[in-house]
Amino acid sequence: MKMIHLILVTIIALIAFYIQVDNPVYVFHFYFSVLIFCFLFGLVQKEPNICHISIMLAVVILIEFILFGTGLIDLGAPDDNYLIVGTKIFGIQLLINLFAIVLFIFRVQVSRFFSRSGKIILTDFDGLFHWIFIAAGIMNVLALIENAIRNGLNWKSLRFIYDIYTTFGYAIIAVTCGLLLTMLIIQVKNKQLT
Repeated sequence: MKMIHLILVTIIALIAFYIQVDNPVYVFHFYFSVLIFCFLFGLVQKEPNICHISIMLAVVILIEFILFGTGLIDLGAPDDNYLIVGTKIFGIQLLINLFAIVLFIFRVQVSRFFSRSGKIILTDFDGLFHWIFIAAGIMNVLALIENAIRNGLNWKSLRFIYDIYTTFGYAIIAVTCGLLLTMLIIQVKNKQLT
């Protein structure tokens, strides 16, 4: 089996796993465990780029978990105005995505600010992580639009983005795990070649 096939199978398996679990708290714990593993791998391999990317992804998911998983941001009750609740939720998610996009566009500069290591370089993956958050941001913009139409104009049958939102989020997390796995594999192969 070629490496690309292994990575694709891993991503598809993770998407299926996350969808089957369908519990944001469990998915958070699993994803956070993967990030910790990647961080520790980066430490052992003395690869600061992997460590910093893992930390940045952990910061993004921790912000999201603290805001939504702990109840700091109210996810609404059955009698709430869903236009306001949805706008607040999807708007905050969009702000988190914008933060992540900026963080990953300037990943090398941020890494160099916190570390003076000469190994901090622009990796092949730096150009990919911000695209993941751009895709998530586009989904949040579409969710905001759908929320405004569905709840503002009372088109209750318009639910496409709402229905796929969680699955799309799980896919984003799975692709991120796949990219991290690929980084680790390439790091190990590069060490074997030297």
